Amino acid sequence: MKIFSVIRTVIASFFKKKKSESGFHAGEFPLSGVPGEHGLYQQKKNGKLSGIKQLFRRKKRIKNEGYGRPVTRGKLLQRCTVLFLCISAAGLFYVYGDKTALEKGFDTVSFFQVSEVVFSGCRATSRDQLREQAGIVLHQTNLMGLDTDQVKRDLEDNPWVSGATVKRNWPSTVEIVIKEHVPVALLHFPAAETDQLYYIDKKGASFMPVPIGANLDFPVITGLAEIEIPALKKKALAEILLFLQKVGINDPHLPAQSVSEVHVNPIGELVVYLVEYPFPIFFGNGNTKQKYQKLIRVLRALYKKERGEEIISSVEYIRMDYFNDKVLVAQSGSG
Repeated sequence: MKIFSVIRTVIASFFKKKKSESGFHAGEFPLSGVPGEHGLYQQKKNGKLSGIKQLFRRKKRIKNEGYGRPVTRGKLLQRCTVLFLCISAAGLFYVYGDKTALEKGFDTVSFFQVSEVVFSGCRATSRDQLREQAGIVLHQTNLMGLDTDQVKRDLEDNPWVSGATVKRNWPSTVEIVIKEHVPVALLHFPAAETDQLYYIDKKGASFMPVPIGANLDFPVITGLAEIEIPALKKKALAEILLFLQKVGINDPHLPAQSVSEVHVNPIGELVVYLVEYPFPIFFGNGNTKQKYQKLIRVLRALYKKERGEEIISSVEYIRMDYFNDKVLVAQSGSG
């Protein structure tokens, strides 16, 4: 269409470099060698008339040389104004004319071709993989015709991506902010043939199965899938997430990496297992925040005792939901 041809010409003229010219300007003639008697005679002959001609020629040369000077602020403002008017005209055409034709026309403007894609927020995901998923091809995808909503949907198909923001940075850059799932535990799903583990984030969303050889250094949540009552399962999951949040503080007496498993029995009661010690810690149902704080105090007191490691190794179980909110630490041979 004619409007796109004009816009392409205007844009190209803004960024086209002036070629330096060589040779002589109109009205100038080179002088070679040292002027002899003939040159001296000619100069005397012309006299004042020759001086006037040379003055006019000098003014004309200065005027011509002015076209090769750098663009001044006024020229730059003028060019920006013309570019703004072109874009405004295209905008009016988009509103009152054929939108599809306008988009196809701008796709042919090389000035808006994507030359760079900038990612941020990527840790678990590869930038090359995300760029491929986004479908953006450098120096081919046009910023004008880019469907940012479609790019967002394509990126969020990646199981690690919980959200994506796609922004055009004119004239030729795309900025993409990635928000990833952050796993806090592995959720166990029993299956007929083989059990399956899923990554679960701090909101309780199981976003992808754990592939072979992946990082397994997270607490494993078991028993949750066997709870059949939805309300009970939801409440149990909330208590588990609260416990994992408190453990994430990484208190030296109960750091996150010391928790091996969080089990939920069919009535929604939590049982915690540690990596270094085999005894269970019965949390019961509810008041997980208060019970966590009590457990920290109990473990701190046990470690401070003489031969604390030996004492903890002899523990049979710890019950956080004992009578009247008391904590029971049962040891071997204690009856």
